[in-house]
Amino acid sequence: MFLGLRKTKGIDINDFKEDRRQRDVVAHHVADAVDRGATVRAQGQAWSGKGFFHPATVLTDVDDSMLVMTEETFGPVAPVKVVPSFEEGLAEAAGTRLGLAATAYTSDPEHMAAARRIPAGVVWVNQWQGGGPEMLYEPAGDSGMGATGSRAAYDAATRPASVHIASTEDA
Repeated sequence: MFLGLRKTKGIDINDFKEDRRQRDVVAHHVADAVDRGATVRAQGQAWSGKGFFHPATVLTDVDDSMLVMTEETFGPVAPVKVVPSFEEGLAEAAGTRLGLAATAYTSDPEHMAAARRIPAGVVWVNQWQGGGPEMLYEPAGDSGMGATGSRAAYDAATRPASVHIASTEDA
């Protein structure tokens, strides 16, 4: 994986659009999780160059007392929570107030079908960030409102209007 500034060829992880505040939010969420008992399983090296980066981080032993589990971190952090069953995982996913996106990994066809019950704008099964320009979704819960992607992106950027012109001819 390569870290670097946005629009640089060959880069896998970009900076936070020169946004120190978002980088600090991510760092705060990771520190909060570790302070509450999470384990850092993997983490990249801190960046000392130009831009605002947070190293990609994998956390385990996470729970719902941690910001990474209750807020939208919007950074390169993967909190991993192991649950006893797929059904319990679905219940936990449905129990959150957030619903931008979700990912389920399974080889069971019944679980793949059941993933549709996750209340999120986008649900990926056995992939992450898949799709294309035709993908249409609307976030669920407190993750926002308004459809985006595909035709909805065009619709959001335009406004329909009607113009009525009275006849200038004598009747």
